[in-house]
Amino acid sequence: MTDPERQYAVEAFNRSWELLESQRSPDQDAEALAAAFASRWHWSRIGGPEQLAVGDHQVAKVASALGFAGLALHFARRAWDCGQEQGWTDWRRAVFAEGMARAHEAAGDTAARDEWLRTAASALASVEDAEDREVVERQLREIPGWAVVSAG
Repeated sequence: MTDPERQYAVEAFNRSWELLESQRSPDQDAEALAAAFASRWHWSRIGGPEQLAVGDHQVAKVASALGFAGLALHFARRAWDCGQEQGWTDWRRAVFAEGMARAHEAAGDTAARDEWLRTAASALASVEDAEDREVVERQLREIPGWAVVSAG
């Protein structure tokens, strides 16, 4: 039997992701943010550091897309700091740097965005799994400045 808390966390995460990848109405914008927070909350009850950091990253990603720069920066920093504390050097380092770049883009800070894009590019270069690398790179391509940073 599946733990209902885990099921709710996964369903809410997937819903927030689905909404991010679609054309949204204002109500769906609110739903995307609520779903990201709901997923993060359920993981806080049963998950470990990875689930919490990924939840923080998802909140930051949705907040960035909706233009809530302060919220995005706060949760992107939480994800990044957790990754640093855990010593993660794989895809998680790359995706959490992507989150920081995205949040700085939402805040209009292109210098910080580009610095985080460089950090993400460096981390991405060490990701061995091709599928993991492609998932992160696809997210990075959505951020203005990635083409320049990745080419240089």
